[in-house]
Amino acid sequence: RGGQVLAVPPAYTSQRCACCGHTAKENRLSQSKFMCQVCGYTANADVNGARNMLAAGHAVLACGGTEQSGRPLKQEPDAERSAVAH
Repeated sequence: RGGQVLAVPPAYTSQRCACCGHTAKENRLSQSKFMCQVCGYTANADVNGARNMLAAGHAVLACGGTEQSGRPLKQEPDAERSAVAH
C-alpha cells in the first residue's frame, strides 16, 4: 500500500480550533490541553493540532496541489486533469 506525505506548515496549528477555526494563543490552556474560547471545543492539544494539519493536507490535495505554500490555492482543476476527465 502506498501513501502520500505532504509538508504542512505547523504555524498556529496548536492555537487554531479544529472545530470552528478560531485562532488565539488563549485557546492553548497548557502543554496538553486545548479549549476554544469561541465555541468551547476541548481536546488534547496534540490531537487538535494533528486535526488541523490533516485538514490542511486535505485542502492541498483537494485543490490538486502537492505542497502548501502559504498562499490560497486555486479551486479549479488544472487543464491536464480536465482533459483526462472528459
